[in-house]
Amino acid sequence: MPLPIMMFDERKLMPSFGYVFNPKWLDPEESIVSILWKLGRMNALSGLAIAAQIGKTTIDPYAGIAASRSEVDTRRLRMALGLKLRQVRGSIIPDRLRNVSSPYFRFCRTCLRRGYHSVVHQLESVSHCPIHGGWLEVLCPFCGKPTPYRLNAHLLDAPFRCGNCRTFYCSHAPSFVKREPLGKAARVALTRLRLHYFVR
Repeated sequence: MPLPIMMFDERKLMPSFGYVFNPKWLDPEESIVSILWKLGRMNALSGLAIAAQIGKTTIDPYAGIAASRSEVDTRRLRMALGLKLRQVRGSIIPDRLRNVSSPYFRFCRTCLRRGYHSVVHQLESVSHCPIHGGWLEVLCPFCGKPTPYRLNAHLLDAPFRCGNCRTFYCSHAPSFVKREPLGKAARVALTRLRLHYFVR
């Protein structure tokens, strides 16, 4: 259940009081989209409000920006979310790997049930979810269309839902506030994949 709506300073991406974000909602190797979905959902923020504030320059929130380190203001997000800069940067595929990452949102339905999407899910050479072993999907199971993986008002306004038909990918809203942590094997598999592709 979302927290009460908070006063929000849209110029600074900072709350006037209370929590905006709890780092405990995150799992290892969480994607920037998943992180921003949680920010929006738990603070009743529109995708428009979020998209307008995450770029290094002033942007059209409907056009949005690529989920890339050269376009996302990672330092501002770090301060707003109370995360380590390394964690925010790790949620975004490095610019040198953009040509091997999918232009569409790739997902594991089982992961989305716990409110999780990994940055490694976006790598086209990774065909199966490293946690559950199932094929990563691109097409919405309800409308059959893919959603562009771009940080814009359209995508960020549909937390854990298809950007086209607005139906939940896993048939219901996921709960990520109270849940069991990912097991050791899952954490190791995710970290191993990220290190294989990102640290070179």
